[in-house]
Amino acid sequence: MSPPARYSPPFGEALTLPTVPRFLPVGTLPIIAAAALVTSVATPVSAQPAAPSHSAADNVEIIAEHAEELDLSPAAENTLTDAVIDDVLAERDTELSTLAAQERDVRVDIREASEGSAFGVAIVTAPMGADEDPHAWLFAAEHENSGWMVGLEGTEEFSSILADSALLEEKERETVAASTNPSEMAPASYIGVGLPFSIGTSMVMTGGPHGDVGQSVDFAGGAGQARAARGGYAYSLCTGWTRVIHDNGYSTDYYHLEDYQWLPGNNVGVGHYLGTQGNSLCAGGSTTGAHIHYSLRGYTDPNAPGWYLTMNGKTLGGWTFVQGAQYGGYAYRNGVGTVYPGNWMYNYGF
Repeated sequence: MSPPARYSPPFGEALTLPTVPRFLPVGTLPIIAAAALVTSVATPVSAQPAAPSHSAADNVEIIAEHAEELDLSPAAENTLTDAVIDDVLAERDTELSTLAAQERDVRVDIREASEGSAFGVAIVTAPMGADEDPHAWLFAAEHENSGWMVGLEGTEEFSSILADSALLEEKERETVAASTNPSEMAPASYIGVGLPFSIGTSMVMTGGPHGDVGQSVDFAGGAGQARAARGGYAYSLCTGWTRVIHDNGYSTDYYHLEDYQWLPGNNVGVGHYLGTQGNSLCAGGSTTGAHIHYSLRGYTDPNAPGWYLTMNGKTLGGWTFVQGAQYGGYAYRNGVGTVYPGNWMYNYGF
């Protein structure tokens, strides 16, 4: 449902001169006109109403149930939400009403807030049952005299705000701020990231590169367990979707998970258990069977910081992926062979 259109009251009243008799003494008409003009100027102009809060929109949800520390008044919570959503809308180049028409919601999940700083997760859901992807960012915010300044994951603002805040554990804060800062990360031909299951085991690649830019691959079968493809700081975006931010300018996403381990920023090692293949749709989308939806994100491109990367040409788990039609394509490893969708893939690590 789209939010109601904004009401813009008229800017003052139209000037209406009194009816003038046909015959008047000399000098009377200018006096009457001047009096009408004075009356018009004295009429108070209606004040423009303040812009409605995003938090009042039908497709906005504010979550604070996962907060470890939350020192926010209801008013501050609303203004923080508005500021986060403003950044999300700018990042997606859209409006709340447009997202509502697409059956997409915006969630602001505040995880920590104290001493004028805040940290959390912002999600734009996918339409339920549609073959579309949700989008999510960690965010950091800092309150100033003029309001909240917000940085979304992958921007220099995010890294700067987070590095200077008192939120999160010191090592976590420093590592995440540095690893997601596009100005500090250099592009690398070596990805250094494996596959979303245990090294030395196999799963079936049920779907080749797909998504907006072919940034995701689907896996199922085998032990059915999602495992961190490299060590890093793991954040549960919602129940069934985890992001692990690695220390090399990349992060990996794991979606549709069940038997889920909630991770609010834990420092995990390669192979850490995240959940099992499943059909979870905590941020919308669709599944046709239990699987792990695996995606790669990068922070080295200043033109698209913190965004999903195409799998095409990337080597993960010892396999180089080649994009074809949606869910098609394949992966190859020199000296071993080629794996097409529906076939087993062995995780060689990185």
